[in-house]
Amino acid sequence: MADPLYLISGATGTTGRAAVTALRHAGKRVRAVVHKEDARAEALREQGAETIVGELLDLDQMRAAMEGVRGAYFVYPFKPGLIGAAAFFAQAAIEAGVESIVNMSQKPARRETKSEASRDHWITEQVFDWSDVPTTHIRPTFFAECR
Repeated sequence: MADPLYLISGATGTTGRAAVTALRHAGKRVRAVVHKEDARAEALREQGAETIVGELLDLDQMRAAMEGVRGAYFVYPFKPGLIGAAAFFAQAAIEAGVESIVNMSQKPARRETKSEASRDHWITEQVFDWSDVPTTHIRPTFFAECR
């Protein structure tokens, strides 16, 4: 039986890239979703990650990306479409038999918040929970980078 394969969305972003690096350092197989072929995608391949060009708002692309995946990481940029992307990601995970999801949310994610972004993150958490794919929601306050 092959080693498990992990899917990382947002793989060229800060937390996605860190997830790819951590998994590869641990000797895990990684499939990285990128928006385009560029130097950042090449850097992921140099680490040993498989890359796939895909759009989180395209159900068929996400379903293809999930093929053979055991666990998946969902992170979405600060732009419209979060809830739809989460729904497509969850549906693709269900169809592919993914065993677990890690969802990058945010600390103030609540139904009653006045922030539309925070409310959207809360709804996204609900979508993943409704999917019945075991999901861990990460609610960070902020990230600091040391260089």
